[in-house]
Amino acid sequence: MKKILSVLFATICLYLSFNQIDINKVASILLSASIIQIIVALLITYVTFYLRSIRWKVLVESPKSIKLKNYISTTHIGYFLNNVLPLRAGDLVRAKLLSNYTKTGFAFLFGSLVAEKIIDLWIIGLFSILLIFFGYYNVLGLEFSVSILLLYIITSLIIFGNNSVINKIQSKFSRITNFADGYKLVSKNKLQLGLISFFLWICFISYVFFILKALNISLSIEQYIGLTIISSLVTSLPFAPAAIGTYHLAVISCLELYGINVEQSQSAAILMHALFVLYTIISGYIYLSLENLNFKSILNESKN
Repeated sequence: MKKILSVLFATICLYLSFNQIDINKVASILLSASIIQIIVALLITYVTFYLRSIRWKVLVESPKSIKLKNYISTTHIGYFLNNVLPLRAGDLVRAKLLSNYTKTGFAFLFGSLVAEKIIDLWIIGLFSILLIFFGYYNVLGLEFSVSILLLYIITSLIIFGNNSVINKIQSKFSRITNFADGYKLVSKNKLQLGLISFFLWICFISYVFFILKALNISLSIEQYIGLTIISSLVTSLPFAPAAIGTYHLAVISCLELYGINVEQSQSAAILMHALFVLYTIISGYIYLSLENLNFKSILNESKN
């Protein structure tokens, strides 16, 4: 049922994104894209995975038995599986695979991934607040800006609070102790995690910049940031595997808001999404092979 709903949702979003499309114009734009700019975007994509792996290592205060290469491998495999599994189930596999390298439990590591998402949401809020502060709230839209502001307040309370709520829940439900311990890591090593996350998001913005430059689309710096914020938020939502449809609709709507014509917007959405998905699929298979893991067995395990 979950698969049917996610496919249905993705189909609706794809229809809204491409129901009015001039295939010849879009194909012409894509074929004229700068290969050099695309290669730079691919290199930046690897850097983002490397930074994510370092941040996860810092977040869990890594035991010596877990090497950085283990974080890099499991992160690539997890994102690859997010492309084929609904509800971002690749994150569950990511935590499970890393737990195989240490006595650290799966629940603790999954809790750390929830903490990671909270940090990302806080950084999204931070960039959004900066846009609003400098008078660029129109880049996100007033209603969206208010929602982001609320999100920023909530995540700030979680990161900089005293964890009193989760401590009370943890004391009443002993089964979530390990998960809660992983979740509470969000309040530790704030400066180090904040710096890594900041550079990570600079890479995200750079990825958007180079992809759009490859298609001869120029935006202002605040618009690059706004597009990155909106596309990243949509990608994190577990509505469809690989954010198919939802990502395209968000990017196209955002670029049209910025005055980019529909064919260029559709081309940008296709290239931005396809390049990332292609990278995760190829690298995911490579790391699966290096880890001597079987894709089918992992897939079956994730369903159970």
